[in-house]
Parts: sequence; C-alpha cells; structure tokens
Amino acid sequence: MKMKKKIILILALVFLLSLTACKSSDDKPFDYNEATLAYMTIDIINTYKDVDGDAVEYYLNEGTELESSAVKGFQQIQTTDNVGKFISVDEDFDDAKFEVGSNDDILCTVRCKYEDRDVDVRVSYVKNLEYYKQREELIDYYEKALQSQYGMTLEDAVKEDGMYASVDEFIDSLMLQQGVYPYKAVQAEVSAVYSKSELLSKAGQNTAIGMVTVFCVLIFISFIISLLKFVPMIFDPSKKDKKAAAEALKEAKPEVKKEEVKASPAPAASESEDLVNDEELVAVITAALYAAFEDTKIPNAVSKDTLIVRSIRKVR
Repeated sequence: MKMKKKIILILALVFLLSLTACKSSDDKPFDYNEATLAYMTIDIINTYKDVDGDAVEYYLNEGTELESSAVKGFQQIQTTDNVGKFISVDEDFDDAKFEVGSNDDILCTVRCKYEDRDVDVRVSYVKNLEYYKQREELIDYYEKALQSQYGMTLEDAVKEDGMYASVDEFIDSLMLQQGVYPYKAVQAEVSAVYSKSELLSKAGQNTAIGMVTVFCVLIFISFIISLLKFVPMIFDPSKKDKKAAAEALKEAKPEVKKEEVKASPAPAASESEDLVNDEELVAVITAALYAAFEDTKIPNAVSKDTLIVRSIRKVR
C-alpha cells in the first residue's frame, strides 16, 4: 500500500514538471491580430515622431507613460544617435516583429527609415478590458434596437446583410471605426539600429574610457594619501617650527671627523680646577653627604640642614 502511494506521488510530480516544461515563452497572454497591432504601432510612430516645441515639454511632464516614452525616444535618437531626417516607415505588416513580453504583454516592433540610420520602434501592448466592456454594451444596444424595430435578432440581421461572416466580426469592425481597440499601448521604446562592428567598436571605447577613469582615480587617491603627512603640521604649527629649527641646527653644526677626535684627546682637568659648577656632580655628592650624616648619634656631626657644598676639587 505504501509503495502504491509513493508511485502515485512520483507520477504526480512528473506530470507537474512536464506541464512546466511544456510552457513556452511563445504562449500568448491574450489573442491578438498582428495586422491590427502593426497598424496601431505605425499610427503611434506618425503621431509622435515630429513632436517639437512646447508639445515636447507637455508630453514629458504631463503625458501618459506611452506619450512620454515615445516622445523621449524620438528626441533621443536625434540628439544622441544623429539619425537624420525621417524618410518612411515600413507599412508592410508582414515585416513587423512580435514577441511575448515579461509582463503578460505583446511587443510589436516596426522599423523606420531615417536619413543616416534605421530606427526600431517597439511598442508594448496589454489587453484592453474597457474594449470588451464597450463591446458588450454595443451588442446589447443593437439587439434591443433590432428587436423593437424589426422583430429580429442581431445574428439574423448580420446574416441577412451578408457583409460580415459573424456578429463578432461586425462588432469588432464598428469598434475599430470608433478608434477603440482590443489592445492598449502602454509604453514605447525607440532605438537606433547599429551593426555588430559598430557595437563592438563602441564597447571597446567604453572599456578604454572606464580603465582610464579608474587609473586616474587611483593616482588621485595616491596623491591625497601622500599629503596626509602634512596634516599634523596644520593642526599643530609648533611641530613645524621645531622641525625647521632642528634642520637649521643640523646645517649649522660643524662636522667633526673621527680621526680628528682620536688625535686630539680631551685635556685633563687641572688639579686646582673647581668642579662646583657641575650641578649634577654637586647633587650627587650632596646626596651622599646627607646619607652619611643621617645618623645623628655621630659626635660633632654637622646638621644636614646646614650642609652647603662650596667647593669640589679633584684629588690624585
């Protein structure tokens, strides 16, 4: 029994994985007509390609996402890519490219010809829910009107007319005539077309500029670090004066050769020379005398408070 449950669980997992693997990026988020999308894209190109003056500022600041992205793209290809004057747009719907976007949208790309370089315009479309709402209202309106006036249904009227194959085709035609489409354009991307050699050349230039920038920054950082040794002198000017004085003393002090020092030994002190001016020697001898007279039991001892060293002479 347990083995049977395990087998069922494994088969269920395999089935789920197979469903995931079967899902392709080409799955359409909604049904669409390629000719309609291409027509809508061409209409967007003709609407925003020649916008200038105050209209540019209005679309960029107050327009919808579609309007601002389209106007910004057409302005950028002129200032950055220098594509030249507009010549024509490819109105052959078969040449338009379609792909599924990452946000459940359809991307339609149409190529335009400019004087110096071709330009691709890619427009993102999503399902227009408002279209289907208006479509139901329109069907309901015609059903009631035909029923009240002629006592027939909309389907019978379409068949009798013979111009349309179905009610859906008739209603879609009316909606398109009113400028209402089952898809809604939400964003546009305008980009100049570059060859592979141009892209490689541009990538090399960007790499070179990046490396030069990095080296310049490193050199600048090294220069800043070398200046850090002067920071203490800025906050403590006395150190600067001490250093200058030490350097001046070093320059002014005569250099004595070792041979001269060995050849001329220091003269011996004369026997009668008084060493009382040597303060360190006086301090040492006075301390020794204090220690010697510390024992007050010695007869005829001189008090250390009245002890004064007046003369120190070297004896043989």
